[in-house]
Amino acid sequence: MTQYQQWLAVLPPHDALQAIYAHRDVLARYARATPAAQRTGVLAQLRALLAAALDEAGGRYLTPYAFVRAMKHGGPRAPGRVDMQAVRLLTIHGAKGLEAQAVLLLDTDAGAQRAETMGALVDWPGEHPVPRQFVFLASETRPPPSVRELLASELVERQREELNTLYVAMTRARRCLALSCVQARAGGHAPDSWWSRLLADLQPHAGAEAAPGGGPAAAGADIALAVLPAYTPAPQPPAPPPPASTEQSRQGEAMHQLLEQAGHAAGLEQVCAARLARLARDFDLPLDAAAHAAAMARSILQGEGAWAWDEAQVEQAMNEVPLTWQGQGLRLDRLVRLRQPRQGARWWVLDYKSAAEPELQLPLLAQMRRYREALAVLLPGEAVQAAFLTSQGRLVLVDAAHQAELF
Repeated sequence: MTQYQQWLAVLPPHDALQAIYAHRDVLARYARATPAAQRTGVLAQLRALLAAALDEAGGRYLTPYAFVRAMKHGGPRAPGRVDMQAVRLLTIHGAKGLEAQAVLLLDTDAGAQRAETMGALVDWPGEHPVPRQFVFLASETRPPPSVRELLASELVERQREELNTLYVAMTRARRCLALSCVQARAGGHAPDSWWSRLLADLQPHAGAEAAPGGGPAAAGADIALAVLPAYTPAPQPPAPPPPASTEQSRQGEAMHQLLEQAGHAAGLEQVCAARLARLARDFDLPLDAAAHAAAMARSILQGEGAWAWDEAQVEQAMNEVPLTWQGQGLRLDRLVRLRQPRQGARWWVLDYKSAAEPELQLPLLAQMRRYREALAVLLPGEAVQAAFLTSQGRLVLVDAAHQAELF
C-alpha cells in the first residue's frame, strides 16, 4: 500500500487530499505546468476540490467512496473569477475560506426553520459500530414518545450548526460587517434570528432613524434613494434576416459537423454508407451532396492544416468555441494550442471554409480579425494566429497586417 493509499484509508478525504497536496507541492507544480492564461482558473479549481471535501455533508463521516460519488454527480461548482473591486453575491457556505473588507448579510431576521416531515432520525455515536436508533419520522410536530429525547437532541445540534454558520458569516469581514433585514411580522423580530442575537452590538447607519431602545435603525426608517434618469435606448438598425437555407449552405454545415466529430487527421478516411445516409437526412441533402461534404472535410483534415489534429503537435484543442466580444456572439470552428510555436504563435484559431478563396472576401477577413482581437484580450501575453482551412486542403494565414498570404 502506497503512502497515499494509507492516507486515504485512515484520514478523512479533506485531510488526505491536503497531505497529498503538501507532499507533492501540487499547487506549485500545476502553476508551473499550466499556460499563463489558464493558471488562475486551474489553481482555483484545485482549491475548490479541497473546499468540496469539507462542504460535502459537512465533512462529517465522509468516506473517499462517498466523496467520489458526490463528485460524479456534479462536483464542486467552478469558482468564479471576479475583479477584486466587484461585489460578490454568495451563500454563507459558498463564502467559506474567503474574506472581504466589507460584508453585508441579507435577510438576517429569518424565522426559525419549520418542522420537517417525512424525515429520518439517526442516533449513531462515532465510537459505535452500528446505530443505536434509526427512526422514520412522519412529522416533527407530533413525535411518538419513544423518540422525543432523540428529536430534542437533534434540534440542539441544528441550533449549534446555525451558530457555526453565523460564526462563518461574521468572520468573512475584515473591517466592516453590516446586517440587513425586513421586519415583516407584526410581533417584531424573530427571537432567535441572527439580527436579534447581534442587536445589542449593532450600530445604526449614519443618517438613519434609531430604533426604540437605542438599537439600529428601525425597518420603517425613511431611506433616500437617488432617482435614475429615464432610459432612452439608442435606435438600433433592424436585424438582418437570417440567410436563406440552400443546398450549398447545408452542405457546409454537414462538413462542419464531420470536422467537429473527427478526432484525428485520419478520422474521415472511410465514411460508411449508413453515416452518409444519416448526414443526408439530418441536413436535407441528396446522397451525393452528403458524400461531397465528407470529401471536403477529408481534404481539410488531410491538407496543409493536418497538424491541427496531430496529438504530437497539439497540446490542447477545442471545437465550436463560443465567445462574446464587444456585444457580439462569436463561435470559433477550432482553437488549438501547440506544444511548440508555429509561425511565431502557439495559439491558433482556425475557420473551415467550403469556398475556394476565402481570403478574397473582405467580410470573412474582418470576422477573422475579430476572432484574433478577442483572443488577444482573453490570452494576454500570448501570440495568436488566425487561418482559414479550405475544402481544397489549403491553409490561408491571415497575417498581422490583416492581409492574407498563402504558404
